[in-house]
Amino acid sequence: MVIEGVVELEERFLFTLGEQRLVATLHRPEGSCQAGMVLLHGWAGYRGGPHQMFLKLGRQAAQAGLGCLRFDFRGRGDSEGAPRATSLSTMITDTRRAAEVLAERCGPMPLALVGDCSGSEVAIGAGALIPTVQRLVLWSAPPVAADREEMRKAKRSSMLSAYLRKGLRPETWRRLLRREIRLDRVSQTIRTGGLGEGELGQESDREIDWLERFLGFAGRALFIYGGNDPTTPACLQHYEELTARSDRPWETHLVAGANHAFYSLAWEQEVIDTTLEWLGEWREELGTEQD
Repeated sequence: MVIEGVVELEERFLFTLGEQRLVATLHRPEGSCQAGMVLLHGWAGYRGGPHQMFLKLGRQAAQAGLGCLRFDFRGRGDSEGAPRATSLSTMITDTRRAAEVLAERCGPMPLALVGDCSGSEVAIGAGALIPTVQRLVLWSAPPVAADREEMRKAKRSSMLSAYLRKGLRPETWRRLLRREIRLDRVSQTIRTGGLGEGELGQESDREIDWLERFLGFAGRALFIYGGNDPTTPACLQHYEELTARSDRPWETHLVAGANHAFYSLAWEQEVIDTTLEWLGEWREELGTEQD
């Protein structure tokens, strides 16, 4: 959704949290904002998002009349901080500060948090802690407050099948002979289900009551998954059951044929369009309330 005549302004800047500086980019329409959004990248990502999806979303969001802040978590991208010190807990703290920064620059307004993969966990963890947050958009959200073993089994099985297919290709054997493939890393990737160090769970993250955070969020949430992501069935079942325990409607969108990262132009645009259409309805509701 693009509002005719809206001009997008883009600004790159630094903001601080304690003694550390975080790099951010602000997209906003010319004039005042009725609502805003903070974009939360995944565990190993950065503020541009997977294949620049956050950059594209930010620009299109501003054209739709929404203020949008995307930033690098501490220890990620261009922000300061030790990578090994990053946890979901620190990312939640960063998100709360980012929401303050957006309000400082654009004025107080209702907010949405848009998270990708681990960023969705951060959105769930932060949503109930930020009074102005009314909407969550969760892309490929891993399950919180749950045993993830079934999801990891599905992901490991998918990865193993992919590696077996690659093993049938002559080029794979040529690369092995040239020592361009490290079998120890392949084994680790399959064993962990592709999760990086720290993503498997840090002590500070285990102290978070994820169920309380999910049920305590008073707004609405939209879940977006790829139809060809092996983790999708388990995640959908889990979140449908959790949502039934809350007062929120079950709202989801499945991108047919898409993988976990929506890695095609058509898939990524469907995700962006769905996100903006859903938030556009919310923005219109806010405008009606103010009239």
